[in-house]
Amino acid sequence: MLREQLETLAVLQGIDLEVKKHRDAQSEHLKEIATRENEIARLAKEVRTLREAWQEREAVRRGKEQTVTDANRKATDKRMRMSHVKNIKELQALQREIAQIKESNSILEEELLEVMTDLEEQEGVLKQKEEELSGLQAEWTERKGPLEGEIAEIEDKIAQTRQAREETASRLNDDLMGKYELLFDRRGGTAVVSVSSAICQACYMNIPPQLWNDVLRNERVNLCPSCQRILFYNPPAPG
Repeated sequence: MLREQLETLAVLQGIDLEVKKHRDAQSEHLKEIATRENEIARLAKEVRTLREAWQEREAVRRGKEQTVTDANRKATDKRMRMSHVKNIKELQALQREIAQIKESNSILEEELLEVMTDLEEQEGVLKQKEEELSGLQAEWTERKGPLEGEIAEIEDKIAQTRQAREETASRLNDDLMGKYELLFDRRGGTAVVSVSSAICQACYMNIPPQLWNDVLRNERVNLCPSCQRILFYNPPAPG
């Protein structure tokens, strides 16, 4: 009876290992999706930040350019007034104002040139990042569809094993099933292992003689003293 239970357990483990393999593959695909989409989101955020910084700097440029334009217009108006001024003091006052405007404009034009240089550099970086983002998005659009298709196929394969697993698990007693599930999780998917020539086929450690005899009799559940997995002996088929 126990031999049958252990053989059934080994069959169940084969099913669960197949499911685990599918789940691991699915997990890798999902991880790739998360990684790539996070990368695109990060780059998109960087592009938005660069674009906003460029727009703010562009607003500064327009403001300074408008100030220079207004000041030049004001200086032109004052120069035109000079031809109509007959009072020397008023003429001198206009000349001083024009000189001040010219001096102020000279400073503004230097600042404007600096802003335009910054804008050119920022625009170059922004364009580079936008091209990088566009390339990533195009590449990901091409990759994501097949990847999602593979995930769906894996889910179908897992679903196909569900009935076989339920039918196999139903033939096992609750105590053995509980031990198996605990060990399956703790031992990376290998909870029950065969013993050959008194050697555990999971950790390849020698089994003590008395335990080896117990395993051969299959009268109780025996655990490997080294790796703590459930041991069973599957006699070779008659030749």
